[in-house]
Amino acid sequence: MPAIVDKEAVRMEILMAFQRCIDKKPLTNVSLRDIAAEANMSHPKLLNYFENKEDLIVSYVRYTRDFMSEKCIAWFKEHDRSDYPSNLAYMNDFMSYVANGKAGEERPNATTQTYVLAHYNERVAELVMSEFCEWRRVMEECLAKIYGPEVGRKEAEGMMILIAGTFICNYNKALTGEINNDIIGSFGRLIES
Repeated sequence: MPAIVDKEAVRMEILMAFQRCIDKKPLTNVSLRDIAAEANMSHPKLLNYFENKEDLIVSYVRYTRDFMSEKCIAWFKEHDRSDYPSNLAYMNDFMSYVANGKAGEERPNATTQTYVLAHYNERVAELVMSEFCEWRRVMEECLAKIYGPEVGRKEAEGMMILIAGTFICNYNKALTGEINNDIIGSFGRLIES
């Protein structure tokens, strides 16, 4: 009797192998053979799951979109605003989660390279644009629950900039960690009259 294979689990392992490869060298220098070796499988076996490198990258961008949307929604469901002394404390705790994550989370960390690739690859560009539209929608919904319907697209886009910047800075090890518990509050001096 043939072994039952969880195809989604294998696809996820390949995506994580792709992510590990990108930690070692630039996306443009990573081959499907590199990814297959990192996933401890043959190149032909990898081709049973992804027809080519672009197909794998597209799947990774979708994974990134779904992961981040799911985790942001989950964070807001798990953390009630009434448990915090202020909106600022609440949003800073959220941004601290964005900066630090939870233990054991396998966060997508190749987003910076895929965003650059989107500039050169139309299919990836469409997916990245879709990813940002989805994140904006998620942030709009989450913020409206906290602040009411007067908060909308502008605020959601502001949060997206903070979130994307936080990921990029963390990936590049540019954050000191000192700001992580007060990312939003750190802007206070800039806007005070």
